[in-house]
Amino acid sequence: MKRNASSTRGAADLTRRGFLQSAALASAGMLMPRAGRAALRGASKRKPNVVYVFADQLRADVVGCYGGEVHTPHIDALAQEGCRMTNCISTWPVCSPYRGMMLSGRYPMRNGVVTNTNQMLDGIPTLGTVFRDAGYATGYIGKWHLEWNRKPFVPVNHRRGFQYWAVRNCDHQYFNSFYCRDTPEHIPLPGWEPDGQTGLAVDYIRNHAHEPFCLVVSWGPPHDPYVAPESYLSQFPKDKLRFRGNVNERKMVDDLLRSAGEVDGGALITDKVLKLRARDRQIVDNDERLLGWWQAYLAMTKSLDDGVGRIRAELERQGLLDDTILVFTSDHGDMLGSHRMAYKQMPFEESIRVPFVVRYPESVARGRESDALLSPIDIMPTMASLAGLRPPEGVDGLDFKEAMQGTRHDQRDAVLLMKMMPGGSPWYVNGVREWRGLRTHRHTYTRMMDTGPWLLFDNQKDPLQLDNRINDPALKSLRDDMDRKMVALMHEAGDSGDTKVIRQFVQQRRHV
Repeated sequence: MKRNASSTRGAADLTRRGFLQSAALASAGMLMPRAGRAALRGASKRKPNVVYVFADQLRADVVGCYGGEVHTPHIDALAQEGCRMTNCISTWPVCSPYRGMMLSGRYPMRNGVVTNTNQMLDGIPTLGTVFRDAGYATGYIGKWHLEWNRKPFVPVNHRRGFQYWAVRNCDHQYFNSFYCRDTPEHIPLPGWEPDGQTGLAVDYIRNHAHEPFCLVVSWGPPHDPYVAPESYLSQFPKDKLRFRGNVNERKMVDDLLRSAGEVDGGALITDKVLKLRARDRQIVDNDERLLGWWQAYLAMTKSLDDGVGRIRAELERQGLLDDTILVFTSDHGDMLGSHRMAYKQMPFEESIRVPFVVRYPESVARGRESDALLSPIDIMPTMASLAGLRPPEGVDGLDFKEAMQGTRHDQRDAVLLMKMMPGGSPWYVNGVREWRGLRTHRHTYTRMMDTGPWLLFDNQKDPLQLDNRINDPALKSLRDDMDRKMVALMHEAGDSGDTKVIRQFVQQRRHV
């Protein structure tokens, strides 16, 4: 296998404990024919590492290699040297459900995480347990958000197979933060939080270079609050910024806000909701204030690209870069003013379409671009497969290794989209209720669970999703076909679509 040109360790990097044995085998190999030497290399090759890095609330269209206005040379380099997935879809676009699906490879009703601040069911395999049981060192750094509460400390028996732990469960305090390890002690993380977390990741790679490891790094930005160090903000002067072309479309959000009080007799509209709605609508409806959010969002994204560069550089210093499955992605996107909406949990591209780039020369085609529909449930089985491990029984997700290699394109024709529970910031700012939907390579269809069919977009002809054709008679057949497919996928996912049933499921689990 081709090694990094910059590596100085050679064969000894493969196993420090067995240096003399490796050197002897390498010397003997010099006397063998080419085929014999290749077999010898294959027999002594170490397991590939996994470094899975993901942002919180980063949508694809701001990243450089996805046509965005943020110059992201380090993320772009991963795409140039590996595979860029153009249809990575966050199917339940909110924090905890994504994490549950990503770690377990199962739909929300089958892993237990159907809403935010929710725990996974016990006893199911996860990314952490699969790699730990295969002899890997495992580590997790950053945001967790898979507890029934938002307290910083996560008990040791809730860590789903991750051994090294440097986590603040759920908090978006990005300056002078802290994290916990095996006790509730607050360990300071001075300065800009992603810089400190990246430093912990660099230390982890350095300290585990002698053994195969699986490391997850979960950054908080660019999730709101929209703040960033001045050194990054200054790179995006407001007078040079431009909004996405659908920011001035507002009929859809006006319709949602107008109808919100009619749902459940307006029971969800409390004084608190009205105050929160007024606060954020003042920003979303005001171009100058919204521009401040946009500036900080871009600055935060730029800071994360620098973090990717630091992690990659350390892998290269340790001679591990080409032996590492290195991924950069996000849990979901952010509306950030598109259709005059904010935050996530919406079926629009800004909320559901996220970056996903993977570099691993051993198995991933260089410069590959794949439009395969990759969803969160596919990530765990795909990471296992890339590492040569067998995905565990019972996963719902598919193995997309062949799509990343460029040898297969037809693994699925649609993914199920969902907002399963009421409430949350998208409820108070956008007036959105529970919905289900379907995303194909070309179309997005959604049904509001209380009122019926809601949205139908041709994303090929209408990438900004300005023309809602849900009531177009010419597309009735397509709409009905997509609705039937959506219902079939809901059945496969164990999702009845009944909010009362889902709420009861959550409550029963909370008291177990």
